[in-house]
Amino acid sequence: MTQEIIDELLEAITLLLDDLKDIQENSYHMDELISQLESRVNDVEGNIVGLEQNAQSLNDKLSQVLECVMSRAKEEITDYKVIS
Repeated sequence: MTQEIIDELLEAITLLLDDLKDIQENSYHMDELISQLESRVNDVEGNIVGLEQNAQSLNDKLSQVLECVMSRAKEEITDYKVIS
């Protein structure tokens, strides 16, 4: 092999190594972005669970209020029938 061919090979290898380094750095960056995304997904999941719990609590309280209103309405109807 001539010196010129060896120099060209070294240059090509250097370029390939630079490309590999860029790929590796991009891979690390992608891993970091994926980790951030996973963290956000977990946060959203926690928020959804909290919202579901709040909705269930509101549903329970509304049921209690409705039960109380219905009970009072029955009492008023009964009182009205007794008076009539």
